[in-house]
Amino acid sequence: MNPIDPLSFQRITKAHGTFEGATYFDAEESLVHDVFPDRIVLQTNYLDHTSYAVHLAEGEVRVHKTRLDNYQRGHKAQVIDDEMDEEDWQELDSLWQRLSRDLDTQAQGPGLDVADTLADLFHCLFDEVHAQALVENLPAPTAQWDWAWTQVASALTAANQLAEFDWKAWSSCGIHAVNALAPLRQSGIEIPAPERDTVDAVNRASDWERAVLQYFNARLDAHDLKLLALGTHFDEYQAFACLPMNGLGLVDALEIMGRLGIVHRY
Repeated sequence: MNPIDPLSFQRITKAHGTFEGATYFDAEESLVHDVFPDRIVLQTNYLDHTSYAVHLAEGEVRVHKTRLDNYQRGHKAQVIDDEMDEEDWQELDSLWQRLSRDLDTQAQGPGLDVADTLADLFHCLFDEVHAQALVENLPAPTAQWDWAWTQVASALTAANQLAEFDWKAWSSCGIHAVNALAPLRQSGIEIPAPERDTVDAVNRASDWERAVLQYFNARLDAHDLKLLALGTHFDEYQAFACLPMNGLGLVDALEIMGRLGIVHRY
């Protein structure tokens, strides 16, 4: 019934565990799990804040479940131990499958050569000389799950093509941050701050994040530029990159990003 393979657990904690708890983000359920050298704590979206602390004891995987005794009591609720039931094992299986898929690279076999794939991405995003310089200065890949994104973010930041701001501040800080990016400055583009009725219309949109990006891209498309939300996942505070369409170059770049575990939206 226990879905967790002891060897996989050991590989993950050895490669990724830190004493303060390394963060792993489950993008499918918007959950944050913590990886320690000796245990992994997986959270759930259950109202009673159920969590599963997984550890090894006598060569076997053990799971310690905790939850709130009565979540309706709010801050007065107490955290208690509880027994695992069938629904818990199913939930743990689902959580573990996603975490181990991303973090247990040895179990995935030879698969993707991250450095070579990253080199291909740089050649899609930058001119030949710039891309080659980035490739030659790439550090050795590590087992850190967000290593590829860290390299991409660093390269885009150095080229002044990456901005970070809170989605909710798109009409103020966001406008300022995007206007300061190199592609806009080089093309003489300045995106105007929206009027109040425009802000209200965007904020009321059913697909609000897409509406935010469309506000920017409606003014960038004519210049063959695109603003994208990028990262290992989408969050309230987001990284945004301004990239040239470059024919099919951007399409190719986005396909490669997907292979590297980098998500995008535009």
